Amino acid sequence: MEAASKLLAASAVVMVALVAALAAGCSSGTKHGHVAAKSDPPLLELTGRVGNITLGEPKAKVESEYGTEGNGFHVTFQNAGAISGYYRLHHGRVLVTFDGGRVSEFDVRTAYYRTKHGVGVGSGIPLGPCHKTVTQPCEHRWHGFLWNAWIREKPCNCWVKVGRGARSLPVTTKNFLKPWFFINVHHGRVARFFFAWRFVD
Repeated sequence: MEAASKLLAASAVVMVALVAALAAGCSSGTKHGHVAAKSDPPLLELTGRVGNITLGEPKAKVESEYGTEGNGFHVTFQNAGAISGYYRLHHGRVLVTFDGGRVSEFDVRTAYYRTKHGVGVGSGIPLGPCHKTVTQPCEHRWHGFLWNAWIREKPCNCWVKVGRGARSLPVTTKNFLKPWFFINVHHGRVARFFFAWRFVD
């Protein structure tokens, strides 16, 4: 009986240690492709930042916080110095493209990230009043963004801003080498944020 009791006690100690190790592994940064929430702020800046990822910053800095290829960063495309993929974050994905060793684009579709005014995926953005311009009879503006300013075959159903100034630069191909910011809307709600350091459609 005494031997059996010692065996049971030893088994219990091993089981507790195993559970603790598994818990530590599941919460440890990017080991399993997930970033601990406490290390990733719910911050979204419309000038080009999500969490701790900022347009134009070095790839090495992002990898130090979110993980490298095959260890947190899931590669979907790679060609001539550019690499695209995603991080699994907060029940969604943040898609990131690195080009020339720096962040050139990112795409946000998870509601975790919000601006300081609370705007994020799922938010509504009011059109506001019309502004008559030389080229537009009715231009809607919001925080420097313009409604449906980028038109190809049909309007984009999105807010667009070119450049990092308070107001958008002209939304034309002449400004493709400037930063571009898109907020896509679906059924009246924000569905996606797509920011690019240099935009070529």
